[in-house]
Amino acid sequence: MSSWLQKKFPEWFPIEKLKTEYSHLEVIRQGDKLLLNASHANYSFGSLHEVFRDAFQQLNPDYEQLNNVLILGFGAGSVAWILQKENRCPCHITGVEIDEKVIALANKYFQLSNLENLNIHISDASDFLSEKTRQYDLIVVDLFLDHRTPERFLTAGFLKDLHVHLQPQGIILFNYLQYDFKAQNDIRPFEEIFAKTFQDIRELTFNRKSKNVVFTGRK
Repeated sequence: MSSWLQKKFPEWFPIEKLKTEYSHLEVIRQGDKLLLNASHANYSFGSLHEVFRDAFQQLNPDYEQLNNVLILGFGAGSVAWILQKENRCPCHITGVEIDEKVIALANKYFQLSNLENLNIHISDASDFLSEKTRQYDLIVVDLFLDHRTPERFLTAGFLKDLHVHLQPQGIILFNYLQYDFKAQNDIRPFEEIFAKTFQDIRELTFNRKSKNVVFTGRK
């Protein structure tokens, strides 16, 4: 019976699920797409993909000027895919992901090898920034453990580290999820810190169902 249901309704059954040091992960099918989910949030190629696709449409950067891109919280590659495959950005991408099992799933199910000029680092985002001195034209921050951004990534110190790693006039995108009451309360203090650190601040919002806010700014 279960095998018949899996063939008839594949979206009801995870293709693969596993527990890592950082999260519970599932690869699921939704229509003709594969998604990577954590327990309470989409990690790649689902609603998160739509958020960043919309964010880049609102921002409308000059993709020819984005030579070097840093993605903190690489996941299975949604943001990289949007840049290179959907917007034809000829950029070199550095991806930082703390969970090596996420990258293993990305290689297995999400065609990571189809991305060009990509370097992946298995590292904590703070450690990576402290060890590297390179500057980037675009930094995308999508740092979550399940649905929560660890508080140390919402501090003035971390934002200053991001500022140091931006090229002059470089762009920052920081994904913030108002998942619960605490996150909703914390967004205004974070916005104040963000506005003190970067220039030309914008706060990108999406449809009513989305709890995401993407903060953008420049150095």
